[in-house]
Amino acid sequence: MYLLDTDTLTHLYAGQSTVVERLRSVDDSDVGVTIITKGEVLRGRIDYLIKAQTGTDLLKAQSLLFRTEELLNQLLIVPVTQRASQQFDRLRTVSKL
Repeated sequence: MYLLDTDTLTHLYAGQSTVVERLRSVDDSDVGVTIITKGEVLRGRIDYLIKAQTGTDLLKAQSLLFRTEELLNQLLIVPVTQRASQQFDRLRTVSKL
C-alpha cells in the first residue's frame, strides 16, 4: 500500500507532474490516505466554503469541495484501528508530562 500525506495529496490534486509521475511508477496499485488526511483536506475545503466572501468564491469553493470528494472516493481510506487509538491515548498522556 502506498499512503499519501496531506501535502502529497494536495500536490496530486493540483496535478503536479512530479507527484503524478511518481505515483504512476509505483508498483503497488493500492494508493490511499489515512482518515486523518481525509479529514484535514475536507476541513480545508469546508472552511473555504464557509468563509466565501462573494458568490463567485462560493461557487469556486463548492466546485473544489466536490472535486476533492471525487478524488477521495478513488482512494483507499485507512481507518484508525483500536490498537492505533490506544497508542494515540498513550502518546497524548506522555506528551502532557
